[in-house]
Amino acid sequence: MSWAIGEKTTMDKLMRNGAADAESADEDLSELFRERARLLSEVPREDEPGERIVALSFELGEELYAIELKHLLEMRQATPLRRLPGVLPHLAGVMNLRGELLPVVDLRPMLGLAKTEIGGIVPAVLVLSFHGGKLAAAVDRARDILSFPAKELKPPPVSLDPERGAFIRGEYLTGGRLLSLLDVEKILTDSRFNADAREA
Repeated sequence: MSWAIGEKTTMDKLMRNGAADAESADEDLSELFRERARLLSEVPREDEPGERIVALSFELGEELYAIELKHLLEMRQATPLRRLPGVLPHLAGVMNLRGELLPVVDLRPMLGLAKTEIGGIVPAVLVLSFHGGKLAAAVDRARDILSFPAKELKPPPVSLDPERGAFIRGEYLTGGRLLSLLDVEKILTDSRFNADAREA
């Protein structure tokens, strides 16, 4: 099941632009957490038992990925990016999140995708968290919020490059497209990202 992105949908409520008023920042963040909790509570319950996965899908190039909603702190669109010279390929730059400089990573190199130049304005940024670690990921487009039984998540194919497959929890078919669910825990604890997340 999915909630399509549209005007005044739950996805619109999750988005924050880069010019948020500092005086309303705390209120906006509280609203985000309330909205996320409400969305999770409204996920339809099936008669069948078992864990359900609630995730946000997004695009990187021609590929479709997703991250579990419980790891999403915030999402911003059209976010200004400050470029840093001489950094590692995975680091696209830094963003200003209500006065906090947060590293913005490019997931393409770790997922085996062709690297593309990221401009000064990122179409969409996902702020992720796990056990105190925090970083932002640049994506091309955020799509839908999906809910599906965990048992429908299939293991990554054995033919997938091991380094790339290490960050993919599993695959799920939605709308005729194959979606790869990313393992946020492994991303945030990977040596390439962990230092950046802890220093932010």
